[in-house]
Amino acid sequence: MPKKARIHEIELLRGLAFPAVALQHAIAHYAGLNGVSVEDGVRMTLLLLAAKFAVPAFIFITGMVLFYNYDGRLRYGLFLRNRFSDILVPYILWSAVYFTVNQGWNGDIGYRLVAFAANLATGKNNYHLWYIVMIVPFYALFPVLRSLMRACAKIIPFRWRAAALTGTAFICLFLVHHLYRISAFMSKADIPFLTPYFTTYADRNFLYFAFYFILGAAAGMAPDRWAYWLVRGKAVYWAVFVLLLGYYAYATVLSFASPAGMHISFNGLSLLRPLMTLFLLSSVFVFYALSKAWSESSGPVGLKVMTGLGRYSYGAYLAHALMLRQSYKADGWLFAGWNATLRMLMSFLICVLLSYAAAVLLSGLPFGKWMAGTAFRRNRKRKSALVHRWHTVRNFDEN
Repeated sequence: MPKKARIHEIELLRGLAFPAVALQHAIAHYAGLNGVSVEDGVRMTLLLLAAKFAVPAFIFITGMVLFYNYDGRLRYGLFLRNRFSDILVPYILWSAVYFTVNQGWNGDIGYRLVAFAANLATGKNNYHLWYIVMIVPFYALFPVLRSLMRACAKIIPFRWRAAALTGTAFICLFLVHHLYRISAFMSKADIPFLTPYFTTYADRNFLYFAFYFILGAAAGMAPDRWAYWLVRGKAVYWAVFVLLLGYYAYATVLSFASPAGMHISFNGLSLLRPLMTLFLLSSVFVFYALSKAWSESSGPVGLKVMTGLGRYSYGAYLAHALMLRQSYKADGWLFAGWNATLRMLMSFLICVLLSYAAAVLLSGLPFGKWMAGTAFRRNRKRKSALVHRWHTVRNFDEN
Protein backbone atom coordinates (compact mmCIF):
# COMPACT_ATOMS: atom_id res chain seq x y z
CA MET A 1 0.00 0.00 0.00
CA PRO A 2 1.56 3.33 -1.08
CA LYS A 3 2.30 5.71 1.74
CA LYS A 4 -0.01 8.72 1.79
CA ALA A 5 0.85 12.33 2.52
CA ARG A 6 1.00 13.05 6.25
CA ILE A 7 -1.86 15.11 7.70
CA HIS A 8 0.16 17.44 9.92
CA GLU A 9 -2.80 18.88 11.80
CA ILE A 10 -3.65 15.38 13.02
CA GLU A 11 -0.22 15.12 14.63
CA LEU A 12 -0.72 18.46 16.34
CA LEU A 13 -4.26 17.64 17.44
CA ARG A 14 -3.04 14.36 18.93
CA GLY A 15 -0.18 16.21 20.60
CA LEU A 16 -2.62 18.73 22.10
CA ALA A 17 -5.10 16.08 23.24
CA PHE A 18 -2.66 14.32 25.56
CA PRO A 19 -1.79 17.44 27.64
CA ALA A 20 -5.54 18.16 27.78
CA VAL A 21 -6.09 14.75 29.40
CA ALA A 22 -3.29 15.39 31.90
CA LEU A 23 -4.76 18.80 32.68
CA GLN A 24 -8.17 17.29 33.44
CA HIS A 25 -6.66 14.83 35.89
CA ALA A 26 -4.56 17.52 37.58
CA ILE A 27 -7.68 19.66 37.99
CA ALA A 28 -9.59 16.74 39.51
CA HIS A 29 -6.87 16.37 42.15
CA TYR A 30 -6.43 20.01 43.11
CA ALA A 31 -10.14 20.88 43.07
CA GLY A 32 -10.62 18.51 46.00
CA LEU A 33 -7.95 20.05 48.25
CA ASN A 34 -8.78 22.12 51.31
CA GLY A 35 -8.54 25.86 50.93
CA VAL A 36 -9.51 26.01 47.25
CA SER A 37 -11.32 29.31 46.68
CA VAL A 38 -14.28 30.11 44.43
CA GLU A 39 -11.89 31.98 42.16
CA ASP A 40 -9.81 28.81 41.84
CA GLY A 41 -12.98 26.89 41.06
CA VAL A 42 -13.92 29.31 38.28
CA ARG A 43 -10.47 29.14 36.72
CA MET A 44 -10.37 25.36 36.95
CA THR A 45 -13.84 25.11 35.44
CA LEU A 46 -12.84 27.15 32.38
CA LEU A 47 -9.62 25.17 31.95
CA LEU A 48 -11.46 21.89 32.36
CA LEU A 49 -14.07 22.82 29.74
CA ALA A 50 -11.33 23.88 27.32
CA ALA A 51 -9.60 20.52 27.86
CA LYS A 52 -12.72 18.38 27.43
CA PHE A 53 -12.08 17.97 23.70
CA ALA A 54 -9.31 15.43 24.39
CA VAL A 55 -11.17 12.10 24.44
CA PRO A 56 -13.49 12.93 21.50
CA ALA A 57 -10.45 14.19 19.57
CA PHE A 58 -8.54 10.95 20.18
CA ILE A 59 -11.52 8.90 18.94
CA PHE A 60 -11.98 11.18 15.94
CA ILE A 61 -8.28 10.88 15.09
CA THR A 62 -8.49 7.08 15.27
CA GLY A 63 -11.38 7.05 12.79
CA MET A 64 -9.78 9.56 10.43
CA VAL A 65 -6.34 7.92 10.37
CA LEU A 66 -7.74 4.41 9.84
CA PHE A 67 -10.06 5.39 7.01
CA TYR A 68 -7.47 7.67 5.42
CA ASN A 69 -4.64 5.14 5.48
CA TYR A 70 -6.58 1.93 4.80
CA ASP A 71 -8.62 2.76 1.72
CA GLY A 72 -7.21 -0.13 -0.34
CA ARG A 73 -6.88 -3.83 0.30
CA LEU A 74 -6.88 -4.64 4.01
CA ARG A 75 -4.88 -7.56 5.36
CA TYR A 76 -6.87 -8.01 8.53
CA GLY A 77 -4.42 -10.38 10.25
CA LEU A 78 -1.49 -8.02 9.74
CA PHE A 79 -3.69 -5.07 10.77
CA LEU A 80 -4.63 -6.77 14.06
CA ARG A 81 -1.04 -7.84 14.70
CA ASN A 82 0.17 -4.25 14.34
CA ARG A 83 -2.58 -2.93 16.60
CA PHE A 84 -1.78 -5.60 19.18
CA SER A 85 1.91 -4.67 19.10
CA ASP A 86 1.40 -0.89 19.10
CA ILE A 87 -1.61 -0.55 21.42
CA LEU A 88 -2.43 -3.65 23.45
CA VAL A 89 1.07 -4.72 24.46
CA PRO A 90 1.93 -1.28 25.95
CA TYR A 91 -1.49 -1.26 27.61
CA ILE A 92 -0.89 -4.68 29.19
CA LEU A 93 2.59 -3.78 30.41
CA TRP A 94 1.52 -0.43 31.86
CA SER A 95 -1.50 -2.12 33.45
CA ALA A 96 0.95 -4.42 35.22
CA VAL A 97 2.92 -1.37 36.39
CA TYR A 98 -0.20 0.30 37.80
CA PHE A 99 -1.47 -2.92 39.37
CA THR A 100 1.89 -3.30 41.10
CA VAL A 101 1.85 0.30 42.34
CA ASN A 102 -1.83 0.39 43.36
CA GLN A 103 -2.44 -3.12 44.73
CA GLY A 104 0.75 -5.14 44.64
CA TRP A 105 1.28 -8.88 44.26
CA ASN A 106 1.43 -9.86 47.93
CA GLY A 107 -0.75 -12.75 49.06
CA ASP A 108 -2.25 -15.49 46.94
CA ILE A 109 -0.62 -15.11 43.52
CA GLY A 110 -3.49 -16.94 41.81
CA TYR A 111 -6.02 -14.50 43.25
CA ARG A 112 -3.81 -11.57 42.26
CA LEU A 113 -3.50 -12.82 38.69
CA VAL A 114 -7.28 -13.20 38.41
CA ALA A 115 -7.77 -9.67 39.81
CA PHE A 116 -5.20 -8.29 37.37
CA ALA A 117 -6.85 -10.06 34.42
CA ALA A 118 -10.30 -8.77 35.43
CA ASN A 119 -8.96 -5.24 35.75
CA LEU A 120 -7.18 -5.63 32.42
CA ALA A 121 -10.43 -6.52 30.68
CA THR A 122 -12.30 -3.59 32.23
CA GLY A 123 -9.57 -0.94 32.32
CA LYS A 124 -9.67 -0.81 36.11
CA ASN A 125 -5.95 -1.11 36.81
CA ASN A 126 -5.84 2.69 36.84
CA TYR A 127 -8.37 5.45 36.30
CA HIS A 128 -7.15 6.54 32.84
CA LEU A 129 -6.96 3.08 31.26
CA TRP A 130 -10.71 2.90 30.58
CA TYR A 131 -10.07 4.66 27.30
CA ILE A 132 -8.07 1.73 25.87
CA VAL A 133 -10.88 -0.70 26.69
CA MET A 134 -13.33 1.63 24.96
CA ILE A 135 -11.25 2.19 21.79
CA VAL A 136 -10.19 -1.43 21.12
CA PRO A 137 -13.57 -2.50 19.63
CA PHE A 138 -13.20 0.15 16.92
CA TYR A 139 -9.98 -1.53 15.82
CA ALA A 140 -11.40 -5.04 16.11
CA LEU A 141 -14.52 -4.12 14.09
CA PHE A 142 -12.71 -1.90 11.60
CA PRO A 143 -13.29 -4.17 8.54
CA VAL A 144 -17.03 -4.30 9.31
CA LEU A 145 -17.23 -0.57 9.95
CA ARG A 146 -15.27 0.15 6.76
CA SER A 147 -17.65 -2.03 4.72
CA LEU A 148 -20.66 -0.26 6.23
CA MET A 149 -19.23 3.21 5.57
CA ARG A 150 -18.38 2.29 1.98
CA ALA A 151 -21.85 0.82 1.43
CA CYS A 152 -23.45 4.00 2.76
CA ALA A 153 -21.20 6.11 0.52
CA LYS A 154 -22.43 4.14 -2.52
CA ILE A 155 -26.10 4.28 -1.60
CA ILE A 156 -26.37 7.89 -0.39
CA PRO A 157 -26.06 10.58 -3.09
CA PHE A 158 -23.13 12.93 -2.60
CA ARG A 159 -25.28 15.98 -1.84
CA TRP A 160 -27.11 14.11 0.96
CA ARG A 161 -24.08 12.74 2.79
CA ALA A 162 -23.73 15.69 5.17
CA ALA A 163 -27.42 15.31 6.08
CA ALA A 164 -26.95 11.56 6.59
CA LEU A 165 -24.00 12.24 8.89
CA THR A 166 -26.11 14.72 10.85
CA GLY A 167 -28.87 12.13 11.16
CA THR A 168 -26.36 9.62 12.51
CA ALA A 169 -25.31 12.20 15.09
CA PHE A 170 -28.92 12.51 16.29
CA ILE A 171 -29.17 8.72 16.61
CA CYS A 172 -26.05 8.69 18.78
CA LEU A 173 -27.43 11.58 20.85
CA PHE A 174 -30.65 9.59 21.27
CA LEU A 175 -28.65 6.61 22.61
CA VAL A 176 -26.79 8.81 25.08
CA HIS A 177 -30.06 10.48 26.16
CA HIS A 178 -31.57 7.07 26.94
CA LEU A 179 -28.43 5.62 28.48
CA TYR A 180 -30.08 5.02 31.87
CA ARG A 181 -33.16 3.40 30.31
CA ILE A 182 -30.92 1.13 28.25
CA SER A 183 -28.99 0.34 31.42
CA ALA A 184 -32.20 -0.53 33.32
CA PHE A 185 -33.42 -2.75 30.47
CA MET A 186 -30.11 -4.60 30.22
CA SER A 187 -30.01 -5.02 33.99
CA LYS A 188 -33.37 -6.83 33.88
CA ALA A 189 -32.28 -8.89 30.87
CA ASP A 190 -29.19 -10.06 32.80
CA ILE A 191 -27.23 -11.24 29.76
CA PRO A 192 -23.71 -12.47 30.58
CA PHE A 193 -21.01 -10.04 29.41
CA LEU A 194 -23.48 -7.72 27.66
CA THR A 195 -25.33 -6.56 30.77
CA PRO A 196 -22.19 -5.26 32.57
CA TYR A 197 -21.15 -3.58 29.30
CA PHE A 198 -24.34 -1.48 29.38
CA THR A 199 -24.56 -1.02 33.16
CA THR A 200 -21.44 -1.12 35.36
CA TYR A 201 -19.10 -0.34 32.46
CA ALA A 202 -21.40 1.79 30.33
CA ASP A 203 -18.91 4.65 30.59
CA ARG A 204 -16.50 2.66 28.39
CA ASN A 205 -19.06 1.23 25.96
CA PHE A 206 -17.80 2.17 22.48
CA LEU A 207 -21.36 2.51 21.12
CA TYR A 208 -21.90 5.69 23.16
CA PHE A 209 -18.76 7.21 21.65
CA ALA A 210 -19.34 5.93 18.14
CA PHE A 211 -20.18 9.20 16.42
CA TYR A 212 -16.77 10.72 17.08
CA PHE A 213 -15.28 7.72 15.26
CA ILE A 214 -17.85 7.94 12.44
CA LEU A 215 -17.12 11.64 11.99
CA GLY A 216 -13.40 10.86 11.80
CA ALA A 217 -14.11 8.05 9.32
CA ALA A 218 -16.07 10.43 7.08
CA ALA A 219 -13.22 12.95 7.26
CA GLY A 220 -10.65 10.26 6.42
CA MET A 221 -12.65 9.00 3.44
CA ALA A 222 -13.04 12.50 1.98
CA PRO A 223 -10.40 14.84 3.49
CA ASP A 224 -11.03 17.55 0.88
CA ARG A 225 -14.73 17.55 1.68
CA TRP A 226 -13.94 17.63 5.39
CA ALA A 227 -11.73 20.69 4.85
CA TYR A 228 -14.57 22.33 2.90
CA TRP A 229 -17.11 21.83 5.70
CA LEU A 230 -14.55 22.93 8.25
CA VAL A 231 -14.47 26.33 6.54
CA ARG A 232 -18.14 26.55 5.63
CA GLY A 233 -19.43 25.60 9.08
CA LYS A 234 -17.02 27.79 11.03
CA ALA A 235 -19.63 30.23 12.31
CA VAL A 236 -21.93 27.41 13.44
CA TYR A 237 -19.49 25.26 15.38
CA TRP A 238 -17.75 28.24 16.97
CA ALA A 239 -21.12 29.64 18.09
CA VAL A 240 -22.17 26.29 19.59
CA PHE A 241 -18.80 25.90 21.30
CA VAL A 242 -18.79 29.38 22.86
CA LEU A 243 -22.44 29.29 23.93
CA LEU A 244 -22.21 25.85 25.54
CA LEU A 245 -18.88 26.66 27.17
CA GLY A 246 -20.52 29.71 28.74
CA TYR A 247 -23.56 27.70 29.80
CA TYR A 248 -21.54 24.90 31.39
CA ALA A 249 -19.17 27.35 33.08
CA TYR A 250 -22.13 29.20 34.63
CA ALA A 251 -23.99 26.02 35.66
CA THR A 252 -20.87 24.44 37.15
CA VAL A 253 -19.86 27.47 39.20
CA LEU A 254 -23.46 27.82 40.39
CA SER A 255 -23.34 24.22 41.65
CA PHE A 256 -20.44 25.01 44.00
CA ALA A 257 -22.83 26.52 46.55
CA SER A 258 -24.45 23.98 48.86
CA PRO A 259 -26.20 24.07 52.28
CA ALA A 260 -23.00 22.65 53.81
CA GLY A 261 -20.85 25.37 52.24
CA MET A 262 -18.80 25.69 49.10
CA HIS A 263 -17.93 22.41 47.42
CA ILE A 264 -16.18 22.31 44.05
CA SER A 265 -17.57 19.51 41.94
CA PHE A 266 -17.52 18.78 38.22
CA ASN A 267 -20.08 15.97 38.21
CA GLY A 268 -22.24 17.83 35.72
CA LEU A 269 -19.47 17.70 33.11
CA SER A 270 -19.43 13.94 32.50
CA LEU A 271 -18.94 12.90 28.88
CA LEU A 272 -22.11 10.86 28.40
CA ARG A 273 -24.74 13.59 28.43
CA PRO A 274 -26.60 14.72 25.27
CA LEU A 275 -25.85 18.44 25.59
CA MET A 276 -22.26 17.72 26.63
CA THR A 277 -21.93 15.48 23.56
CA LEU A 278 -23.02 18.41 21.39
CA PHE A 279 -20.44 20.62 23.10
CA LEU A 280 -17.74 18.00 22.59
CA LEU A 281 -18.61 17.64 18.90
CA SER A 282 -18.27 21.38 18.44
CA SER A 283 -14.94 21.25 20.31
CA VAL A 284 -13.59 18.64 17.87
CA PHE A 285 -14.32 21.04 14.99
CA VAL A 286 -12.85 24.00 16.86
CA PHE A 287 -9.60 22.32 17.88
CA TYR A 288 -9.16 20.62 14.52
CA ALA A 289 -9.57 24.00 12.78
CA LEU A 290 -7.07 25.59 15.17
CA SER A 291 -4.63 22.73 14.61
CA LYS A 292 -4.99 23.03 10.85
CA ALA A 293 -4.38 26.78 10.88
CA TRP A 294 -1.38 26.35 13.19
CA SER A 295 0.18 23.57 11.12
CA GLU A 296 -0.30 25.50 7.85
CA SER A 297 1.51 28.52 9.27
CA SER A 298 4.38 26.46 10.72
CA GLY A 299 7.75 25.91 9.13
CA PRO A 300 9.74 22.65 8.92
CA VAL A 301 10.90 22.87 12.54
CA GLY A 302 7.37 23.45 13.79
CA LEU A 303 6.05 20.51 11.76
CA LYS A 304 8.82 18.30 13.13
CA VAL A 305 7.87 19.25 16.68
CA MET A 306 4.20 18.50 15.95
CA THR A 307 5.11 15.10 14.55
CA GLY A 308 7.12 14.32 17.67
CA LEU A 309 4.28 15.40 19.96
CA GLY A 310 1.86 13.16 18.12
CA ARG A 311 4.27 10.23 17.81
CA TYR A 312 4.95 9.91 21.54
CA SER A 313 1.50 10.91 22.80
CA TYR A 314 0.29 7.34 23.41
CA GLY A 315 3.28 6.39 25.51
CA ALA A 316 3.01 9.68 27.38
CA TYR A 317 -0.70 9.04 27.94
CA LEU A 318 -0.03 5.63 29.46
CA ALA A 319 2.72 7.01 31.70
CA HIS A 320 1.10 10.26 32.79
CA ALA A 321 -0.89 8.97 35.79
CA LEU A 322 2.34 7.74 37.34
CA MET A 323 4.08 11.00 36.50
CA LEU A 324 1.27 13.00 38.04
CA ARG A 325 2.02 11.29 41.34
CA GLN A 326 5.62 12.45 41.07
CA SER A 327 4.46 15.98 40.29
CA TYR A 328 2.38 15.99 43.49
CA LYS A 329 5.55 15.19 45.44
CA ALA A 330 7.35 18.08 43.74
CA ASP A 331 4.36 20.28 44.57
CA GLY A 332 4.66 19.42 48.26
CA TRP A 333 8.34 20.34 48.25
CA LEU A 334 8.27 23.46 46.10
CA PHE A 335 4.80 24.99 45.76
CA ALA A 336 2.94 24.21 48.99
CA GLY A 337 2.25 27.86 49.82
CA TRP A 338 1.15 28.86 46.34
CA ASN A 339 -2.31 29.56 45.00
CA ALA A 340 -4.20 26.33 44.19
CA THR A 341 -4.56 27.12 40.47
CA LEU A 342 -0.84 27.86 40.11
CA ARG A 343 0.03 24.67 42.00
CA MET A 344 -2.22 22.72 39.66
CA LEU A 345 -0.64 24.26 36.56
CA MET A 346 2.89 23.55 37.81
CA SER A 347 2.02 19.92 38.55
CA PHE A 348 0.42 19.65 35.12
CA LEU A 349 3.54 21.00 33.37
CA ILE A 350 5.85 18.71 35.35
CA CYS A 351 3.61 15.75 34.52
CA VAL A 352 3.58 16.50 30.77
CA LEU A 353 7.36 16.96 30.61
CA LEU A 354 8.05 13.78 32.59
CA SER A 355 5.51 11.79 30.55
CA TYR A 356 7.00 12.78 27.21
CA ALA A 357 10.51 12.22 28.56
CA ALA A 358 9.52 8.73 29.71
CA ALA A 359 7.94 7.92 26.34
CA VAL A 360 10.99 9.10 24.40
CA LEU A 361 13.46 7.31 26.68
CA LEU A 362 11.49 4.07 26.64
CA SER A 363 11.12 4.16 22.87
CA GLY A 364 14.92 4.21 22.55
CA LEU A 365 15.33 0.89 24.41
CA PRO A 366 15.66 -2.38 22.44
CA PHE A 367 12.10 -3.40 23.31
CA GLY A 368 10.91 0.08 24.20
CA LYS A 369 8.18 0.00 21.58
CA TRP A 370 6.30 -2.40 23.83
CA MET A 371 6.14 0.28 26.54
CA ALA A 372 5.99 3.48 24.49
CA GLY A 373 3.88 2.23 21.58
CA THR A 374 6.53 3.44 19.13
CA ALA A 375 10.23 3.01 18.49
CA PHE A 376 12.59 5.95 18.59
CA ARG A 377 13.05 7.22 15.05
CA ARG A 378 16.64 8.22 14.49
CA ASN A 379 17.80 10.58 11.78
CA ARG A 380 17.91 8.28 8.78
CA LYS A 381 19.76 10.72 6.54
CA ARG A 382 22.52 11.09 9.12
CA LYS A 383 22.69 7.34 9.57
CA SER A 384 22.95 6.77 5.80
CA ALA A 385 25.69 9.40 5.54
CA LEU A 386 27.65 7.73 8.34
CA VAL A 387 27.29 4.31 6.73
CA HIS A 388 28.42 5.73 3.37
CA ARG A 389 31.39 7.41 5.04
CA TRP A 390 32.34 4.19 6.82
CA HIS A 391 32.29 2.24 3.57
CA THR A 392 34.38 4.93 1.86
CA VAL A 393 37.06 4.82 4.57
CA ARG A 394 37.07 1.03 4.55
CA ASN A 395 37.50 0.85 0.76
CA PHE A 396 40.31 3.42 0.96
CA ASP A 397 42.11 1.36 3.62
CA GLU A 398 41.72 -1.86 1.62
CA ASN A 399 43.16 -0.22 -1.49
